Amino acid sequence: MATSLLVLVLLIFCSAFFSGIESAYISLGDIDRIELEKSESKNRKILMKLLDNHERLLSTILIGNNLANIAASALNTAIAIQLAPILGIPVEWSVTLFAVLLTLVILLFGEITPKTIALVHNRRIALSTAPLLVALGGFFLPVSFFFDKISKFLNRIVVGTEGKVNRITESTVINVVSKGEELGVINKKEQTLIQNVFLFDEREVYPIMTPRTSVFALEEGQTLADVQEAVMERQFSRIPIYKDTIDNITGVVHLKTMFRELLSDRKDVPLRELAKKTIFIYETLSLTSLLEQFQAEQNHMAIVVDEFGGMAGVVTLEDILEELVGEIFDEKDIATIPIRKLTGESWMIAGSADIQSINKEISGEFIADGEYETLQGLIMSHLERIPVVGDSFHLEAYHFTVMQMNKHTVTSAKVVYTPPKNNEED
Repeated sequence: MATSLLVLVLLIFCSAFFSGIESAYISLGDIDRIELEKSESKNRKILMKLLDNHERLLSTILIGNNLANIAASALNTAIAIQLAPILGIPVEWSVTLFAVLLTLVILLFGEITPKTIALVHNRRIALSTAPLLVALGGFFLPVSFFFDKISKFLNRIVVGTEGKVNRITESTVINVVSKGEELGVINKKEQTLIQNVFLFDEREVYPIMTPRTSVFALEEGQTLADVQEAVMERQFSRIPIYKDTIDNITGVVHLKTMFRELLSDRKDVPLRELAKKTIFIYETLSLTSLLEQFQAEQNHMAIVVDEFGGMAGVVTLEDILEELVGEIFDEKDIATIPIRKLTGESWMIAGSADIQSINKEISGEFIADGEYETLQGLIMSHLERIPVVGDSFHLEAYHFTVMQMNKHTVTSAKVVYTPPKNNEED
């Protein structure tokens, strides 16, 4: 009897062992594998070979676990039958009682506890048990080989490939980066930069371009003398030029070219003679494609064309870089802040600020369900007319006041957030 109980305890331990290493190996992600490949442990190569044949590894673990559980169940039944007369209960009751007890013991000590521990120490457990699993794999080879073939066959049917299905994806890296930021391994700026790199190809030109109404362009027939004052005031490094109408862009003039001609006292030269060819693109072009086009054509500005062939706006290399690293200011820029915190829960916001950026900076969240992307679009959509200075209205928990206008454009508006009162108190 004592021997049977000792063997039963040993079988429960085996069940716990196989359950634990199953959890440890399954929980090893792509990042864990990269770290394990850098390990100096003598078991590293053995472990890598095991992980390369994931189906056979899993078969070995499951065979061992099931054999331990089946043997424990059979031995437990035999012990229950032997103890029935001693306990003074029917054999059926004794078998049922011991089956329930064994189930509880296996759940607690053979499943939950070892798997919880294994999840925390999965790399260490994987490295230390690799040689033993290789030996067990050889022992169970006839059976595991059979299950391995079945597993690969089913894998071809369900997944469509025999190869590894656990590849490092963009979402894997983004999730790891987010977790790293939560744990303080990387800072917020590094997290944002990495995420922007992976989301870069999904972004299009339209949201980042300078819209037509904000584009500074000059007529190609004008001379340097005609535009000198305006150019010096704006100091844009590249200026589109057009013929007759802004929808007919004919080229781009560089500011440094203008300065060179002015220093040579050639103020009467028309802009068309100084212009260089430019790139024309559609609004839906991805930023990755545009960046490649900039590199191929050694250009820094593109004219964005809408579906009707009209000029929708311009986009520059700097606009693309700002999508990765944030706002860039050079020595010629005036660092205007599109969203400026005032006192309390109030902000002064540029009309051109996009709703997504506003939601990141202010309290609460806009319910942006209209066909607009900027604060100006939201204001005009709500008022259903061209705003004027002093216009104000409430929307959800926000109060909007138009503060500045430039012709038909909202330059800035004040937004005040009023948190909803908690009326749940009696």
